[in-house]
Amino acid sequence: MRIAHITDIHVQRRPQFSELFGKRFLGAANLYIAGRHDHFTPAAQKALVRALKAQELDVVACTGDLTALATDEEFQAARDLLGPIFAAQPSVIIPGNHDTYVAQAEAERWIERYFGEWTGQGDWPRLHQHGGVAFVAVDVCRHRPILSTGEIDAPQLQRLDTLLCNPELKGQFVFLMVHYPLRDRHGQPYGPDTRNIKNAAALEAVLAKHSDKIGAVLHGHEHHGFRTRMPVADGPDIEILNPGAGGYAHLPDKKRTAHFCIYTVQERGIAQVERFAFDGSDFVPETGGAFASGG
Repeated sequence: MRIAHITDIHVQRRPQFSELFGKRFLGAANLYIAGRHDHFTPAAQKALVRALKAQELDVVACTGDLTALATDEEFQAARDLLGPIFAAQPSVIIPGNHDTYVAQAEAERWIERYFGEWTGQGDWPRLHQHGGVAFVAVDVCRHRPILSTGEIDAPQLQRLDTLLCNPELKGQFVFLMVHYPLRDRHGQPYGPDTRNIKNAAALEAVLAKHSDKIGAVLHGHEHHGFRTRMPVADGPDIEILNPGAGGYAHLPDKKRTAHFCIYTVQERGIAQVERFAFDGSDFVPETGGAFASGG
């Protein structure tokens, strides 16, 4: 199976004055006054769609941050842009912290309003199974008035532990999808504390119990991609993969551009990892092989 992994598209639309409350006011100032809106570009986002259309894919997995400020207009624009890609084959989507940027977007599950066909419904974690590959989708994104931290509560941890014991997963390759990194590019616990999962150690403890069943963890949030591993004392280490932001502007002088990955799964293992980089016009295979650029 060929599985595309995309993340952190950050479709942006200038918000209405009436939408500028709470954290969104600060975020909009950061984007449109401080100039960070140039970090993401429709050119890369549209090229991402073209590149995915050109691939023969079995599944698309998206690890969140489809929007920048979680406004209705951004969600609609993201749906218009990415909906045809998600509809072309089975797809799995989890929210990112920018998709739950304000309390209303989190409480009313706006991401499900626009992408519910692919997020699924009900309590998290959610299990998606496609062609012998299982996707365990975890939601750790919580609205925070200022910070960008996430958290997983005890009931979801318990459900995750139970789900990973499910006999249905036997013989399947399992991807666990979470927006935030568990580890940094050097394999150390991810930080700083203003940007990570507050109780990441509790989530890692559950995953360590089932490390023999988890093929890889897929995440986003960190816009420069990397590949690392979570060490497990009494079992196999767990591979962790982040392609990097899919909507990043092409700024070679800052060593920044958009990426996405394709994983080929064969016989319950990842046989190949391909990473594609935006060259300003199109996405092309990363020079030197996947993650050779180091970012």
